[in-house]
Amino acid sequence: MNRVLIVAGERQTGERFQQALGQAGFQTAVVWNPMQMVEFCRQHKPDSLITDLDLAEYGLWTAVQAVRGIGTLANIPFYGLASTENPQLIEQAKAAGYSQVFPTHEGFKPVIDVLEGRAKKQEIEEGAEIEDNVSRDPSLNRLREVTRDIVNTAVRLKPRVGEYGDDGPELFGYIETSSIAIRKKLNAVEDFSLHDKELRHDFRNMIGSVTGFAELIMMEPDISTESTHGLSRLRERSREFVDLLDAQKAEATP
Repeated sequence: MNRVLIVAGERQTGERFQQALGQAGFQTAVVWNPMQMVEFCRQHKPDSLITDLDLAEYGLWTAVQAVRGIGTLANIPFYGLASTENPQLIEQAKAAGYSQVFPTHEGFKPVIDVLEGRAKKQEIEEGAEIEDNVSRDPSLNRLREVTRDIVNTAVRLKPRVGEYGDDGPELFGYIETSSIAIRKKLNAVEDFSLHDKELRHDFRNMIGSVTGFAELIMMEPDISTESTHGLSRLRERSREFVDLLDAQKAEATP
């Protein structure tokens, strides 16, 4: 979910947004008019598009419909950049199905926050769909249950990230990223394969990030009772995860 096509009317704007999104971990490409946007989308498959709404006078709305007419891109999200306050232009974007419009002068952060939130939500939803399948391996099933609770606890804590100090958003981001990565890796693990030492080692490192960063955040002096309970739950579930791995190690030892 990290491939972003930027459709910029001005070179400086396009290059600045491409650099900022690239530093945030997104794969980006830039084109300079609506026609190039359509041609790019016919050959490639971006996950989302950011377009300069000042290109409306150059056939932007028609190009948007052309992109949506490409089968696999029917539901691709469009995000707009508006250089000036133009209510009519914003209404036109809404009518064209844009998910959100950002004032260009507010910079990159609002755009990056929305794109990152969408990518993480998609990862969680995809993981939940896979977890509907029950394994023949009871230990693997239990690890998936524990991981699901860790991911859901992190989702509930996310709105409170402002309590966690200046570095809180970054630290909490590691918890989110690690928990989702664990879920995805577990979903790909075959039954009765956790006797493998290297696989268990990988999971120990990943769950260690959840535990470590939760404990760092808990050292903040002014976090709420709800946050303390949630972070404690992350720590307890992480400990249970490690205990399950230890049980697999014991079974694997002759």
